Amino acid sequence: MRRELAPEEIREIEPALRGSFVGGFLTESDSSGDIHKFTMGLARACARRGATLCFGAQVERLTAQPGGVRVTERGRDAVFDAVVVSAGIKSREFARQLGDRVNIYPVKGYSVTVNLDDAESQAAAPWISLLDDRSKIVASRFGANRFRIAGTAEFNGDNRDIRADRIRPLTEWCERHFPGISTENVTPWAGLRPMMPSMLPRVGAGRAPGVFYNTGHGHLGWTLSAATARIVAAQVAERHGDKRPVPAAIAA
Repeated sequence: MRRELAPEEIREIEPALRGSFVGGFLTESDSSGDIHKFTMGLARACARRGATLCFGAQVERLTAQPGGVRVTERGRDAVFDAVVVSAGIKSREFARQLGDRVNIYPVKGYSVTVNLDDAESQAAAPWISLLDDRSKIVASRFGANRFRIAGTAEFNGDNRDIRADRIRPLTEWCERHFPGISTENVTPWAGLRPMMPSMLPRVGAGRAPGVFYNTGHGHLGWTLSAATARIVAAQVAERHGDKRPVPAAIAA
């Protein structure tokens, strides 16, 4: 749940924030985290449980065939009982190869990580996660010495260029609302969000036996990933003979 805040409550909750505000909202259950740390920890946990992880693989083709799915990677073939396509913007092409239509389009988002290299910047940075709805900017503190600011949705195809005119508004937003932070050391980033026209992910089985999808989450990838992964895992287990109990949370 979220509750309305008066201007004085905004200043009390986040004293580092500067500006003149009519009001705001606070979602006390909201949280943020470091996706890189999460995924690396998840990979280590999977490896401990017997998973084989192949990093840097370049899958060229997926072919549905009797008894499974053939995966072609750098000219080498391997056949698996089932595959889960979770390949970002490449999911559209893989789905086409498998006889499905997954209408994903890349929507580029930008962010900057402001490195809080000095004590003054660390003291001037906020600790609460922020959403500036008018500017379409979100911001989160990552530990003592990093401040992440993200925004923008750009339709530019499969283009990974980092444009200065997209980065500049993010650093200017930081300087306007947190003037005590030094923006001398800023790391820019851009990524392609795999988004469907409905803004809903494609989750579940494809047309061919052994084909499943968990893709198209857009800008809510990490937010939705655990829930949709459990849904897909339950379907895979049901269709491929795994009789282990399915978590009650995905009974629907």
